[in-house]
Amino acid sequence: MPSSNQGFVQRQDVSVLNPSSPMQAQPQSAIAPPPTVHTVDSSNVLTCCITKAELRPVITTLTRLFDETSRANLTKKRETEDNSRKIGAFFAKLNKGDISPNVSSKLIQLCSALDNSDFAAAQQIQVVLTTSDWDECSFWLAALKRMIKAEIENIKQTCLLWLALYIHIMPLPFPYQM
Repeated sequence: MPSSNQGFVQRQDVSVLNPSSPMQAQPQSAIAPPPTVHTVDSSNVLTCCITKAELRPVITTLTRLFDETSRANLTKKRETEDNSRKIGAFFAKLNKGDISPNVSSKLIQLCSALDNSDFAAAQQIQVVLTTSDWDECSFWLAALKRMIKAEIENIKQTCLLWLALYIHIMPLPFPYQM
């Protein structure tokens, strides 16, 4: 006989009675918080065509990028927490082998570009991932894009700070002094 509650999921009991006290209910299991950059298990990073050793630098580079951008953007706490959750979820997928070899190889290239401070190449690879692999990367790719952009801004600010310091300390040559 068809159920009259079509479209509704029947709720299952989420508690178990304690044998020593039948009136008290205990939850079956606690829900674990989502992984973050620093709490995710990334010990089994492996995909079918790329070895663990090749993907280890991806985790190292993106963790470093997260740490640098989060230290520099202390006023953007929500954005930092969102980046941590999304990159943490990405690391969890990487750990389970849920990232395709195509995306993995692009990430290796992207992280290599970041390690070499080639931000133009890193942004170009990020755009390629956005256009060609959005279905697989959509959850964490926006966080990666924000972190790359924040790192570029951090470097610009640092350069401007050093330039201002240099100009302040170094006197102008004779013909330009006032």
